Amino acid sequence: MKKKTFILFPLLAMFLSSCLFDTDDDGLSSWLSDQGMPSSYKVQMVTVNDLKPTSAVLYKDSLPRSAGVFGTFGASAGMVHDAVFDFAVDSAFLADLKAADSAKSYLSLYLFDAVYWSKVLPSTVLPIEDEVNVNISWTLSEKLTDAELNALETVVDSEWIDGLKSWKTKKTADTTVSVSITKKDSVLVLDLPSAFIDDVRKNSGNRRLQLRVSAPEAPHAYRFYGPSVGLLVSPILYMVEMEKDSYRGYRSLRAATLISNREECSDCLVLHGGVKDSLLVEFPSKPIMKALSDFYGDEFPYDAEDVRQSVVMAQVTFYRDDSKGSNELDMPIAVEAYTYTGDKDSLVCSRDNYSKYNDSLIAEKGHPNLVFHDGDSLTLQVTTGMRDFINRASDGRSFKMKMVLDRSLVLDKDEYFYGSNSYYVNSKGDSVRVFFPYPDYARYDFSSIKNTSTTLKLWLASKRGEEE
Repeated sequence: MKKKTFILFPLLAMFLSSCLFDTDDDGLSSWLSDQGMPSSYKVQMVTVNDLKPTSAVLYKDSLPRSAGVFGTFGASAGMVHDAVFDFAVDSAFLADLKAADSAKSYLSLYLFDAVYWSKVLPSTVLPIEDEVNVNISWTLSEKLTDAELNALETVVDSEWIDGLKSWKTKKTADTTVSVSITKKDSVLVLDLPSAFIDDVRKNSGNRRLQLRVSAPEAPHAYRFYGPSVGLLVSPILYMVEMEKDSYRGYRSLRAATLISNREECSDCLVLHGGVKDSLLVEFPSKPIMKALSDFYGDEFPYDAEDVRQSVVMAQVTFYRDDSKGSNELDMPIAVEAYTYTGDKDSLVCSRDNYSKYNDSLIAEKGHPNLVFHDGDSLTLQVTTGMRDFINRASDGRSFKMKMVLDRSLVLDKDEYFYGSNSYYVNSKGDSVRVFFPYPDYARYDFSSIKNTSTTLKLWLASKRGEEE
């Protein structure tokens, strides 16, 4: 088949270099050199319009996780977060409690100040003033020897957390608590129901107490420090108003967060932030291969690995509608793209770096890979995965990509984006926060992906010469 001839004019080369590689005119040459290709290789753009996915599959996250550093209880955006605590209570304490004239109990949770005291937190988020119906459930072990009680300190947290998948509490009671959070508040006190206190007082000897806090109708998810970060900010169970006004508290040995998805639409593609939900989207190879064949004038794919060109950049643009989503922190949220590389039967999924920016466009409209932001489109870079896909498409594979909700973006029009940190130091020596350090418990409905077309753009460094 006759090959089509292309001549890359200097003006076009300069335009592509500037557009794809910020304002560095040598960016294209540097990239080609890094890839082991001559800088004289041609770069052209191919656009595939009306590309529709063959499938879109949602993977929900429902696994228990450690709350050793920080935990959550409450509800947000269709998700319910229950907190579970593990305590070792000795016989002397239970004897004092049993002999007391009266008793009260509360759980003291130290608020995660990195969230609530952050200088970049929007003013619309705080204060929080809620009356919350809380369900408290618990289980007390049989009597333990001193050695067995001490051994609770050495329980492997991961084994305990794994056991929570099937753990059933034996007793339960409801209570109502007032939640007040401002930038001045540091402790959240949950008064525990009398039924819980009465049950604990009936017991003697060393006991293991496991306590679960659930607030499925709460208007917010409340974040607190876990037991792994030190005595001063760890969750502590207090029994108070005992005989002689004695106060005694028990620091939680460990804590976990249990997640439940309360979304009612089984067919909807709803991703949640703050958990590990993911959306796998699969595109057919045929329209992509046809666009390349039409562009180059020869067959795609080869019957072997096709290395006649290398993808300089690839981006896919989806239609988006923010109206069906919700977020607590009131900031734009970045969407991360993951793509697949390797042999068809042993694909490796990894994050596809968002590494090439158009500074002038970002300064005007903001980053294109955001939801809860201006506009009605979402553009994700899928360069690594598309490069591997085109080279190996002869094995009949389709193109797959995965999407997850990342952190909130504080500076949506700042050219600095990804790095190892959430901030950078500007020319004045000031630390500038780019990302909010912790994820928003948000939800986003991507169901429109199933019935709307996407656009794929490919920038290709071609290894074809000018010969016929």
